[in-house]
Amino acid sequence: MEERLLELDGLRGLAALAVLLHHALHLLPPGNVQRAAEAASSLLAATPLRVVETGRPAVLFFFVLSGFVLTRALLAGTAPVSLLVFALQRSIRILLPVAVALGLSVSLRLVVFDPAAAETAPGHHLYTWFLDPTPLRLAAELALLRNDFNVVLWSLAHEWRLTLLLPLVLLFRGRAALLLALAALAAASSVLLGVAEDEVFLPRDPLLGLAATLYFALGIGAGVALALAGPLPRLTRDQALATAVGAVAAFSLSSDLASYAGSVLLILLASQAGPLRNALRRRPVVALGRISFSLYLIHVPVLLAVWHLVEPQLPAAATVLGMLAALAAAPLFWLAVEEPARRLARWLGGTGLARRKRPA
Repeated sequence: MEERLLELDGLRGLAALAVLLHHALHLLPPGNVQRAAEAASSLLAATPLRVVETGRPAVLFFFVLSGFVLTRALLAGTAPVSLLVFALQRSIRILLPVAVALGLSVSLRLVVFDPAAAETAPGHHLYTWFLDPTPLRLAAELALLRNDFNVVLWSLAHEWRLTLLLPLVLLFRGRAALLLALAALAAASSVLLGVAEDEVFLPRDPLLGLAATLYFALGIGAGVALALAGPLPRLTRDQALATAVGAVAAFSLSSDLASYAGSVLLILLASQAGPLRNALRRRPVVALGRISFSLYLIHVPVLLAVWHLVEPQLPAAATVLGMLAALAAAPLFWLAVEEPARRLARWLGGTGLARRKRPA
C-alpha cells in the first residue's frame, strides 16, 4: 500500500494559502495599506515570495504535485489501472466539487453583488461576476470550458484534461526521460499553436483552450517523471543545501519552466528528514493541506461576498475578514462536498463496479 507523504499535504496547504493571500491582497482598498502592499510586492518580486504577488507559481506547483502523487498511487497499485474507471473517478473527484462551488458562487453573486460598487473594487478585473449566469454560460463552466464565475477554475480545467487517462504513463516505467521529453514537446507545440508562454490561463476559444492544456502538460509531466524515476533519493547535507538554493532561485524567476523545476526540487527537499519535513508534518499544516482543494475552489467567491458585505463600512478590514471567512468555510465544504465526492469516486472504482461484475 502506498505510503502517505504528509509533508506533501503540508506543501499543498501552504500553496493554497499563498493563492488565497494573493487574491485577497488584490481587494485591498486604495490608500496607504494598498501602497504598502504594492511596495512590498515590488521588493519581493525577485524572491520566492513572489508567489504571493502573482499566485501563479503556487498553481504550477499544484500541477507538478498532482502528477507526482497520482503516479505514485498508480505505481503502488492503489489506483485503478482501467482507463474508464480512472477517468470516472477523476471526473467525480474534480467535477462534483466544481459544480457545488459554481452553485455557491452564483448564489452569492445573486445575493450580494452590486455592479456599481464592483466597478470601483481594487482588482475587480481579476473576477468575472459581471456576467449574467445564463444556462449556456453555466453549462460551459460546468464542463470547465470557461471560468466566468470562479476564476480559479482555469487550472482545474487543464489538470482534469491532462489526468483523465493518466494510467497510460505506466507504459513509460523505466523511461521517465522519454515521458518528460514528450511532455516538453506538447508544451512547445502549444506555443506554436498560439498559446502565450508564461501567461496562458483558459482562453475563450475552445480550440485555443485545448492547446493551452497542452502547454501545462510539462507541469504534470514533470511530476509524473519524478515518480517514475523511482523512490526519492536521500540527500547528503551539501546536496540538500544545493537543492534548497536551486529551489529558491527557481521560484524567484518569472518563468513557468523555472517554477516547474523549483516544484520538483521542493518536493525532493521536503522528503528529506530534517526541520523542513518536520514542520510540514505538523498537524495544523497537514490539516490545511487536507482542505486545500476546497479552499482553492471557494476562496474567491467568499472573498468577493465578504468584500461586498463589509467594504462600505469596514474597507480596511474587508480583506482580512474575507480570508478568515474562506478559511472557516473550507473545512465545511470539505466535509459536505469534497469528502463525499472522494468516497463516491472510490466506491465506483472499487466495490461499486465490482458488484456489477459479480455473476447473478
